[in-house]
Amino acid sequence: MIKTKLNNPKDKLVKELNEQKQKQERIRKAYINGSFTIEEYNNEREIVEDAINNELEKIKSITMEQFKSVARDVDEITDYYASKKKEFDVVIEEGDTVANDILFKVIGYNGRKLSLPIDISIIKEYCFSTELREEQFYDALMWITLRYVAISRCLSWNEWLKDYEKNKALENGSN
Repeated sequence: MIKTKLNNPKDKLVKELNEQKQKQERIRKAYINGSFTIEEYNNEREIVEDAINNELEKIKSITMEQFKSVARDVDEITDYYASKKKEFDVVIEEGDTVANDILFKVIGYNGRKLSLPIDISIIKEYCFSTELREEQFYDALMWITLRYVAISRCLSWNEWLKDYEKNKALENGSN
């Protein structure tokens, strides 16, 4: 009999997303309150750039079908955070659009290509509309990071669930 320890990866996903959101909020508040300089802000920006690239690296080989299979779950996760701050509407709209556009290029959807790593200065210069104010740029980057973490973790969850169900079927078949 195959024994499978059932732990809930969704709990881990929610915890990780909450940690990312808390980190973003601390950095944003520190910047707004003048607790650190532009140089320190730029160092933090490099951390965000690394986070975006790390998550993209994890999901760059997915198909559009795999993306579509988790899109609703990702929207539900990010909608939770979106409901917390109404003044972030433009950040969320821009972040969603840019996150999807970059992801679709990275996975080669419709023959479009974009190689990793992504440079945040390119994202800032060419991807965001003029509706996004300068002080909202960092929030939009954190939103993009949050979406990529959610996509990555939802894909992992689906893979784990598929393996679990397969093992459960094998276990039931051997009885």
